[in-house]
Formats: sequence, structure tokens, C-alpha cells
Amino acid sequence: MTLTFAVIPTHDRPAELRQTIATLALPQERVLVIDNAGTPPVSSVPASVIRDEEQPPNLSRLWNIGLDWAHEQAAGEKYVVALLNDDLVLPPGFMDAMAEAMDRTGAVIAYPDQIGRGEDWHNTVQGPIVPRHNRLTGYAFVLSGQAGLRADERFRWWYGDDDLEWRAQAMGGTVLVGGVTVEHLHPNASTAGNRLLRDQSKVDKQAFVAKWGQSAWERKPGETT
Repeated sequence: MTLTFAVIPTHDRPAELRQTIATLALPQERVLVIDNAGTPPVSSVPASVIRDEEQPPNLSRLWNIGLDWAHEQAAGEKYVVALLNDDLVLPPGFMDAMAEAMDRTGAVIAYPDQIGRGEDWHNTVQGPIVPRHNRLTGYAFVLSGQAGLRADERFRWWYGDDDLEWRAQAMGGTVLVGGVTVEHLHPNASTAGNRLLRDQSKVDKQAFVAKWGQSAWERKPGETT
């Protein structure tokens, strides 16, 4: 049996957070909400809640707090962890579908079909990692606990998900799970509404290129969307 956990960093979206937790449909003890300086603080949600005051946030650090929590909760059992935004509508059976896809393919990260193609593929890198347009959904993805992946905290706001994906490709691969579509209610709203986060995104891109030698947003010659 594979234990399933979810980690949800949040900031001032109480209604959306409750909806995300409700559609996730996990037991309360398997969900961790990280309240990043919310006003008022998060309360009365069916989840464990911890408070983090750092502003602007380091999203990679918040993910790592949650990943460490899930590892402790699993107590040596096989497990997976979903890293989720706080503004999602998740389809029924989301966690089971992600866990089953990783079991079937050996991938260490699974993510939903954000563009509705219904594809299901397993990508294991054999040689240099190359960017592609069909990228990991940074707002909703699931990691294998046994892989031991942690986010690189140099990527404070953007590119932490891309870095995890590229590292996962070099391990057991990543799998896009066809037919599982997550509704993301406010894509890029936090970045668009906060100059500090927009500036941080530029710094994160520079750090990503310095680490990998290219941007995750580039495409191979001749590749189309």
C-alpha cells in the first residue's frame, strides 16, 4: 500500500483553500497547510496547519518543510506527496491516479494533463536534458517519497518546479497522467499582483540558467506548441 500526503502552501485564499482540501479528499492527518503570513491566520480547516512568516515567500523552502513532514509521517512506509497550490479543483481519484502512474512507469514525479491531450507518457532522459513545451504543472504535481527529492531553495518563487522535474528525469523519469485535469483558478495571479515576486522570478531564471545552462522555457528547433 502507498500512503498519500498533500502539502498546500497558502496566503490569503481561505475559500479557495477549503475547496482545494475538499476536492483532494484525503484524511485530515494526511494534509499539511503551510500558512504563509495569512491575514487572518488559517483556521478551521480539515488539515494540520503550520505558520510561516517569511515575506516574500520562498516557495521551495515551504515545499521542503512539507516534504520533510510527509517523510516523518510515513515512518518508513512507501509514500507519495502532492505539492499543491491553494486554488485548485481536483478531480475525483487524483491522488490514486498519480500514485498508480508512478508505480506502473517507475517515474518519481507524476503530474496531470493540463492541456487536455489525454496523453500518457513516461520520459526518462538518456543524455542531455532538453526543454519541451509540455512541462510539469507547477501548481499540482506528486513526488515519490522514496526518491528523496527536495526543492533547491535558490529558486525562491519560480523555476523550483522545473528544477525538480529535470532532476527527476535523470532519476526515474516523470509521467504525465492522461485524462486527469486539474482546474487552476488563479494562474500566475500572485506573481502578476506583486512586484517583488515578479522581480524574484527574473532572479530565479538567471539562477536556473546558471545551474542548467539553458532556460526551461526554451524549445528545441522546429518544436511547436
